[in-house]
Order: sequence, then C-alpha cells, then structure tokens
Amino acid sequence: MFGHLNVFIKKFVTERHGPQSWSSIIKGLNHSGNFSEKDQHDDELTQRLINLSVSHLNFKREAFLVLIGEYILHYFTRFGYDELIRLLGGNILEFVQNLDSIQNYLRDDYQDVIAPSFHCDEDSVSDRMILHYFSHRPGYHPLIRGFITEVAKVLYKMELSITIISISNESVADEYGHREHVIFNIVAKRIAEAPDDLTPTFVAQTKKHGERQIHKEDVDAVKEKLDQIRREFGEDALPLAKFRSAKAKWRAIARITLLSRGFVPNYPEQNFINPRMFIEVFPYHLILNEEMKVIQSGIKIQQMMPLIRSSRTADVQLFFNLLYPRHTDFTYENVKKFIMCPFVLEFKRDKLVKDWKKRPLLSLKGQMYLLRDRGYYFFICTPTIRCWYDLEEREMRLADIPMWDATRDFLLTDLAYRIGTGQNYTNSFSFNDNTDALGSLSQRIDDKKTDSNEKWNILMKELNNEKQRNQSLYSSFLPRHSAAILSQGQMPKGDYYPDVTALFCDIVHFLQIVGSSKPIEIVNFINCLYSRFDRVTKIHDTYRVESIGDAYFVVSGVPDKVHNHAERIANTALGMMFTSQEVASPVNGENVQIRIGVHTGSVVGGVFGTKIPRYIVLGETAVVASKMESHGEPGKIHITPSTYRALKGKGYSLEERGKIELRGYGTLGTYYLLGNENASIEDIAGRTKQEVSYINEGKEKGTRPIEDESEVITFNY
Repeated sequence: MFGHLNVFIKKFVTERHGPQSWSSIIKGLNHSGNFSEKDQHDDELTQRLINLSVSHLNFKREAFLVLIGEYILHYFTRFGYDELIRLLGGNILEFVQNLDSIQNYLRDDYQDVIAPSFHCDEDSVSDRMILHYFSHRPGYHPLIRGFITEVAKVLYKMELSITIISISNESVADEYGHREHVIFNIVAKRIAEAPDDLTPTFVAQTKKHGERQIHKEDVDAVKEKLDQIRREFGEDALPLAKFRSAKAKWRAIARITLLSRGFVPNYPEQNFINPRMFIEVFPYHLILNEEMKVIQSGIKIQQMMPLIRSSRTADVQLFFNLLYPRHTDFTYENVKKFIMCPFVLEFKRDKLVKDWKKRPLLSLKGQMYLLRDRGYYFFICTPTIRCWYDLEEREMRLADIPMWDATRDFLLTDLAYRIGTGQNYTNSFSFNDNTDALGSLSQRIDDKKTDSNEKWNILMKELNNEKQRNQSLYSSFLPRHSAAILSQGQMPKGDYYPDVTALFCDIVHFLQIVGSSKPIEIVNFINCLYSRFDRVTKIHDTYRVESIGDAYFVVSGVPDKVHNHAERIANTALGMMFTSQEVASPVNGENVQIRIGVHTGSVVGGVFGTKIPRYIVLGETAVVASKMESHGEPGKIHITPSTYRALKGKGYSLEERGKIELRGYGTLGTYYLLGNENASIEDIAGRTKQEVSYINEGKEKGTRPIEDESEVITFNY
C-alpha cells in the first residue's frame, strides 16, 4: 500500500508544484522519471529522489515525508479505494489495527515487497494509543505519521498529537529480516469542541472532552461486576488490586468502560462448549504454546496431518511454512510483533497423508489471538480456496468448508455469475481478467489432455469462445486495427495523421437540465441520445473517441486513413442533428438542442494505458473543433475554413457566418453546414428502408428491404 513512494512523490510534486518542478528534479536523478505502480525501485533511487525534491522545493526531509503521507490518503480515495478507506474502521484505532489486512490483500500483486506492519498495545483506546510500526525500509516513519494524521482529520474529525517513544532495529529472520521498529504515542482529540452550555449528564465532564466521557450507569455496572468478583474469588482476583489509591482505581474503572465502548459486556461464568465440539465447530484452527508447539488443532487439519495430534512432537514449524508475513521466522516473539497482521501458513508436503502427495499444497489464512490467561496463541483460519478449480485440484468438496465460512458464499456467487453470463459451468475455471481466462483455458488443455476427442473439442470450443469474447470486448472501445493488434499480445504504436476531420458536440443548457432532473432521468436521457449518435457513427464509419458528460467527440481518418473524412464527418453531424430531435428534454419535454463544431487538420493518435487501454486523439485539430462547438449556435453545425474547403463543390449546402473572435486563435472566418443536397436526411440518419450507396453522387446501388428496424445501414462512400 505504501510501496510506490516514487509514484506518490511524482504525482505530489506535479499536482502541487507543477510539471516544471518535476522536470527540474528528475534532471539530477539520471532517470526518465516514468515511475509506474507495477515497477519496483530500490531504496537508493528513492532516497536520491527524496533528497532532490527536498532541495528543489526547499523543504526539510521530515516535513516533506509528512506531506507525502497526507497526499497518499487523497490519492487512494481518488483512484478506487474510497469505500475501503472510509469503511475500514469506526475510529482511528480500528483503522490502524486493520491496515495489515489491506497489505495482505495486495500481497499477490507485489510478491517481492516486504510490507510494513502496524499494531497497537492491548490497552489502547480510540483517543489514546501506543502504535508499533515495523518496516523493512528505515527512515520512512514521518510518512506514516502524515498518513495517519490526515486519516484522523478527514475521516474521524480528530486532531492527533504524535510523539516518538523509541526507534530501534530488530531482526525477525536471517534473510531480509531486519526491521525498523518505531513506537508512537498517539493522543487524539475532537476538532469540533462541545458547546459551552452542554448539560452535565456524565460523571465527569469538561468542555474539551465532554462528548467522550463515561455514562454513570456504565460505571455503576462495572462496580457491581467488581463486587461480584470480590465475593466469589476474593480481593486478589480483582483487576484493580494492583492499584492502591482511589484515584488510580477510578482511572482503571474508566479505562475498562472505554475499552468496552461505553457498555459492560456480560462474560459467561463457564465455557459451554466442550473441547470435542470445539474442534468440530472450528475444523481449521491451531492453538500454540510458548514453545510454538501445536497443543490443539481442528479436526480437518488432523485428518490431513495425523502426526500433528502428538503435542510432544508437534512443533508448528515442522508442519507448516510461514508464507505471510514475508521474511519472518515463525517464533513466539515474532507472532507477538505482528499480531494484527493476517497470517498465511502452508502445509508441508512430507507431513500430509499419502493421498495429498500429488495434489497442490493447501494454505491456511487467518488471524492470531493471544490467549492472555495462559500466554498461548489461537490461530483461527480458513483454507485458501479462491475458485472451484482450486477446490477440484485438491480433491476437496464444499462440505470441507464450514457453513459459516464466507468462502462458500464467494464460490457460490462466482458460480451464479458464470451461469448468468453464459460461461460453461460444467468445467469450472477462475478468471481474474480476460487475459487470465485465455491462460487458464490453455493451461487446462495442456494439463488435462485425454484420449477423448469429445473433451478435446469442448475445450477447444471454449478457448475459441474466449478469444472471440476478448476480441469483441476490445473492439467495443478501440478501433478495429488497434483491437486486432492488442489481441495478438502486441501494443499498437502511435502515429501522426496529417489530414483528418474532428467533430465536437454538446447539449445546450445541459447544466440546467442536470440541476432540474433526477439522476435516473439524466442517465436515461444521455443513454437515449448517445445510442442514436453511436448508430449514426456506425452508419458513416466514423470513430467516437470519447464522451464525457455532454461532450461527444468523433473523428474520421484516424486510425484508418480515408480520403473522404470530411464528407463522413459532415454526414455524421447532419445525422446527429436530425436524430437529436427525436429525444425530449426531461425538464420540459421539448426536443433537445445540440451544438456541433467541426475542424479539419492534423492529429496524433494512439492507444494509451495497459490495464484499460483507450484510443486517444491529441492535437490542435481537436482543440479547434471543441472551440468551434463552444462558439457555435444551438441547432447549427459550425465549421472552420479548412473543413469548408474540403466540402466545397461536393454537394453540401454551406452558409458563411462571418468573422468571429476565437479565443487563442484571433479572428477567423467560419461557416455553417446546412445540409446534403445529394441525399435525404432520412438516408443520412439511417431511417430509409433501402440500402443507399454513393449518396453524394446521386446514385443508388440496389435496394433491399430491412427486416429488423434496429439494423444499421452503412453507406458506401
């Protein structure tokens, strides 16, 4: 989560101090500066980047890292982690305690990264805590301080006072085991103070912490519980026995109540579940003593590893490999250091029963709990099963997973999704994305070759279906040529296009429509309009680059170069203007009005991005087309002189508008496109009942009835 520090620094400097500052910094770095979230960079490069940034921006190093930590929160909320950040915990203590689980979630994507770890002392509460921070990379603790401070401020309206108690270096493993251990003392207070006239309803109340005080009924309940303990077990059994003064005892009572969030839990006097029932209810669990020997295990683990039943020889390291936390020895002290971190244990093959020898190894993921009365660790866990294929390869069944385990829900949800989307569910696979789907099917074919031609044909059919679905998916948002190159595993190259025509369209009074309509009405309205526009672009074989809000951007001549790109865009504009009259405004029910701007010139185009590739068109032509739209009039198609020259004498009705002042380009004589004299508007919009060709030459190349009204009629230019 914090491993891409170079990326964060780049974005912070670029956004807060401008691209020129970033360019100046990377000049001294001897690096391109193209940092990616998929790349891993050594600490030496990161340290040099920090030093250059500090020097150029005139910051102190610690203050700079604090600012980067604050920026990281806003970066995550903007790029898809908003719900995760907001819902991770109910207060800053719960948020920090659960950070390790997020690091574990990302461990498969960044397998070479040794993630930092966080945990608070057991007696920490939401406004006072002792935080232990372990990191493989020393010197970055100011970044963590900035991140936590910003989280408390933005999410919980708390102001943190953070001081460092100690900084030490510790070793948790022989290889890559060094860790910097920083202990923070954190005190939190509300940013918004309580009003002066707050009515006293608590035992103790101050202006500063009025809303955080303890209710009197809660304290009375604690005292009653303590009296019960004294009567049944004697004075020495009281948790307050070590406190001598009345003031110290009162503080202890207050802490007990705060730890319970303002209520006193009712603890049972005895455990009502016997050990035999316990190992059946929790079939995947371990209890480890101080020597890290397994003194109790779940029934499913015992069935897989019969030798683990002997507590005298059941050393946990003889039976399991510790996969996570990474590069950490499986010792009692290390478990204590990373107690809030999810643990992943992998079965050792030589300890499994013979039936498991040829199956893939199984791992257990869960959480460690310290049983304070005896000092033992309780590891409650579940098998790491991510898909039906994992279950089948290990010859396990759904019955091997407890009914209360959420893994069952994930598997059944995956099955329901694949059935609903038409995937073949008689042969179960797990697909993370379209590329993984092809790899999984190919691997399935290689691993499961049989003499049965029928099975082979089924697998080949599924493979071809996946290829077609990939191709269809790419073709839905990329030009045909670029989609074909991507499907072959190659990246399309960008190119310069000297002669293209671009079109920009927007909706008149769109902001007023949005402000006066319900969200679902806006969505339906835009969908209805853009569906018609998309149909028109398909008729004239023009390419919609993108649509953002009410802006609709179309080009012709990119990436497939054509000589009649201006005519294609002109017909597209006329068709869009006509079909827009079929859509009513959700505000007043009247026909919607649009503005269109067109310009002919040169652009640069290419595919950007790898995870979600998009075809982007850049250049002055796109900018001028956008300005022509913004300087145009409602219900008219505004074109530049270059487009006018490209259309003149080809059967289009054109009208001179006169000279206008175009921001950034000075005075420019522009024109309006009124119509196409060689074809009816119904033909241009695809409303005719016959296939029309050579529409600008006054010729028809045969006719045929259209059985499906939704069928798109394409023109042969």
